[in-house]
Parts: sequence; structure tokens; C-alpha cells
Amino acid sequence: MRAALAVLMLVAAPAAAQTVPARWNPAAPENRQLLPTFNYATVETVLAQIGARAERRGTADRPALAVTFPNNRRAAILFGSCEAGGGACKAISIQAVWNRPAEISAEQLAASIQQFNRRYAFSRAFLTADGRPALQRYLTADYGFVRGNLAVNLLVFANQSERFAAEVLR
Repeated sequence: MRAALAVLMLVAAPAAAQTVPARWNPAAPENRQLLPTFNYATVETVLAQIGARAERRGTADRPALAVTFPNNRRAAILFGSCEAGGGACKAISIQAVWNRPAEISAEQLAASIQQFNRRYAFSRAFLTADGRPALQRYLTADYGFVRGNLAVNLLVFANQSERFAAEVLR
């Protein structure tokens, strides 16, 4: 029985270690580093630091990431104002889009989005051209961006996305 328990612990330990998301440490010294630009490497490192998962999308000239935050909210990060090849970008747009809830009229949805925008200024809520509710945050790094500030912006967007879903879509 002890041998079976020991084998179980050896098998279970690596699996558990792989599934535990990273804990962001706001006091970590690397949070004071200046990221000179946005690119896959700089943004993916911060996403991993906060426990988010990212998958590369887009093209070399128009890079993008599909992101799942620690609270399981999903978003896209679109890189903008990029040099050729996407290695150095001066902006990112963090966007979350939902299907339009069938049980909410278009007028009610528009009014709820307007109320959300009055209460919260961190990001912009709107209806896409095809009527889907969306949330967006735009960041620029013309002169660099502090790594810890990017982490906070990403975490707050994830929380704001959760709040948007609870307050506007339900």
C-alpha cells in the first residue's frame, strides 16, 4: 500500500505542478522594467507572469494573441503601429467580444452598455458593427511601457470583462 501511495504521489505531483497558474507578485523587481515596445516576447512574458495563457494569431506584420485570463475570460490582443515584421509595436488593443444575448433587446443592450460606460472609465464598451457587445482597452508604448503596469492593465481588463458579462449580458 505504501508503494502504491508513493507511485501515486510521483505521478500526481508533476501533473499538479503543471496545472497551477502562476501567481503574480506585484513587488517583483522585474515589474519596474521598462518594456521598450510591445511584441510577442514582451507581452507573452507578462501574460505568463499573471497566469494567463496565450496563443499566437495574426501575421508577422499584424501580430495578435488569443488570450485566456486566469478568471477564464477570453480576449484578443491586437498589436498596432508595428515596424515591418511585428518585432516592435507601439500599441496594443485588448478586446473581448460576446455573442448578442437573445433574451435582451437591442435597445436594452445599448442602454446597459451606456450605463456601464458611465460607471467605468477603464475600458470602452460598445456594440460592434454586427450588433455584438464588446469591451476594449487601448495602450500605447511610444516611449516604452512599465512591465508591472502592463500586468495590472491586463488583470484589470480581465476583471472588467467579468464585470461586463455580469452587469450587461445577464
